[in-house]
Amino acid sequence: MDISQANNNQPRHLMRKRFLIGLALFFIITALAVAGSALRADTELEKLVSSQFNEQQLGLTRQIAKDIQTNFQLLEQGLRLLAERRPALDQAGLDHYLSFFEEWGVLGIGLAPPNNGAFEAGTILFSPRGEAPVWELADSISQDTARLSGDRNPNQAVLGAPLALASGPFAGRFVAPLLLPPRPERPEVLFFLLDLQAVAERYAAGVRSGKTGYAWVIDHQGDFLFHVESDFRGQSSYTIRQARNPDISYERINQLVRTRLLRGEEGTDWYISGWHWDVSGEMRKLLAFSPVSLPPGPDGERRVWSVGLAAPDSEVYGLMHPVVVRQWLMVGLFLLAVFFAAAAFLFIALRWSETLKREVDAKTEHLRRSETELRRERDKVRQSMDQLLQTQEKLMLSERFAAIGEAAAHLSHEIKNPLLLMGGFAQQVRRTLSEDDPRGEKLGIIAGEARRLEHLLVEVRDFTRPPRPSLVDTVLNELVRQVAGLFQGQAESQGVVSRLALAPELPACLLDPNQIKQVLINLTKNALEAMPDGGELFIGTARDGDFVQIEIKDTGRGIPEEVMKKLFHPFFSTKAKGTGLGLAVSYKLVQDHGGEITVWSAPDQGARFTVRLPLKGSAQTPPAPTPSASTSTQESSS
Repeated sequence: MDISQANNNQPRHLMRKRFLIGLALFFIITALAVAGSALRADTELEKLVSSQFNEQQLGLTRQIAKDIQTNFQLLEQGLRLLAERRPALDQAGLDHYLSFFEEWGVLGIGLAPPNNGAFEAGTILFSPRGEAPVWELADSISQDTARLSGDRNPNQAVLGAPLALASGPFAGRFVAPLLLPPRPERPEVLFFLLDLQAVAERYAAGVRSGKTGYAWVIDHQGDFLFHVESDFRGQSSYTIRQARNPDISYERINQLVRTRLLRGEEGTDWYISGWHWDVSGEMRKLLAFSPVSLPPGPDGERRVWSVGLAAPDSEVYGLMHPVVVRQWLMVGLFLLAVFFAAAAFLFIALRWSETLKREVDAKTEHLRRSETELRRERDKVRQSMDQLLQTQEKLMLSERFAAIGEAAAHLSHEIKNPLLLMGGFAQQVRRTLSEDDPRGEKLGIIAGEARRLEHLLVEVRDFTRPPRPSLVDTVLNELVRQVAGLFQGQAESQGVVSRLALAPELPACLLDPNQIKQVLINLTKNALEAMPDGGELFIGTARDGDFVQIEIKDTGRGIPEEVMKKLFHPFFSTKAKGTGLGLAVSYKLVQDHGGEITVWSAPDQGARFTVRLPLKGSAQTPPAPTPSASTSTQESSS
């Protein structure tokens, strides 16, 4: 496969990659959306099932509470019936009553004649076990009777204080008397001795919520009357749980008991437990609770029990599990269907795009080749134009140098002889005059100007007909040191710091030392004149392949852009008394050596002239000088 085919395949692979990424993103987004909907459905289902489960539990607690209340109502009616028939009952009649009420939680029937508001020690209790004194009950029943208010309805029974018996025939029972207050025709107090735990157990035992939920009953003090754990019965619900599993905090259930259950409220909630049947560990249980309204106490205070039904919340999840499994199965099937549909669409789209892509690639390749050919031709034209411009610039500069040189040579020849005669005659006449003759000064001016013009004619001659370079092996670094030494005094007087950076082990160069020295003198002189108020003069040498280069840099104000364009033109000068031939002659001398001069300048950063010469000499003509842009002033050569 060639490069063009590889390049054509890259967009195709990129398109396939994009399709696959798009399919993956579509599938992921769809999966997340469906999964999110399923999770929301699970949450709503969990709330619904939990609500229904709690309502079911609440219905059971209501029924248990209702049954316990009915039990007390039946006992209250039986106690009133017994009071009416008491005078006519013998032992056999009492036994009949006891056998009937025993399944309703009655341990015995008590009869106590009053004595100054207190029961005598001979209080008699009739029970299935026979007649027995109730010494242990005497004080409790006496206290309950003493608290009976005088205006109480004698036909309304009261529930005395509960008592855990430690001895006697009912030792270990948690009992309380159901008292029927005395009245004038019946001064004795008649009561049923009730087994409170048996009453609670009769209606709460065996009740299940879900698979493992169970019921419990607490009295008005928070003590368990019934619990599936037998060792919980008769114990405080606030402490027995902590004793069973001290690693769990039961603050929530204790708070519920104090603030809601013992206040006769009905409702549902949850709490943290440390076990459930034989399973130990922290778990969350759902709780439903209902109050049991009992006969009032001796002082008329309200007596309330509470029935609770607790089940772990895993019961709810067990009910939901089949539904959730079916739901997620449907979600998985839906996602698979979406995936296969998207894959089929991708397959068809890729097949279609392949055909389209081949056609587009063919057209694109044709256009690319045409564009490449056009760019190649454009580059050739641009290169030819650049070469033409450079050649044109060289030609124009050469023609200008030739025209100026021809004119200068002619003028020099026509002016030189008369000028020598004028200068010589002026000197001869001046020598014939006395020293105080005022005409001597004027003749001196004529002679001086003649010498200046003669010097100018020499420079024009050197520019128009420079001698051919006399190439010899020259140590360039030594030549640079000589030029720097010539200007050391001038630099110090101007406050200019000179710095040399000469390349070590620079080989000898084949050049004309006098001509190159003249070039360096012109450039160094210009650099110092650009720093009248002080600065830094840098002169350095370096090797660049088969060439050496000399760099002269100043820290003056730089060369303006408009001056840079004419920098090497003959007779162009920014100095009042400059001839404008210094840089032009320098450029011509470097050019004759097969080298070049380049210029760089920047505003307030000075100027840098770089002279580049071949190591072994060359007859090649270098390109025209290439000055860089500038925005500040510096004078050209003199």
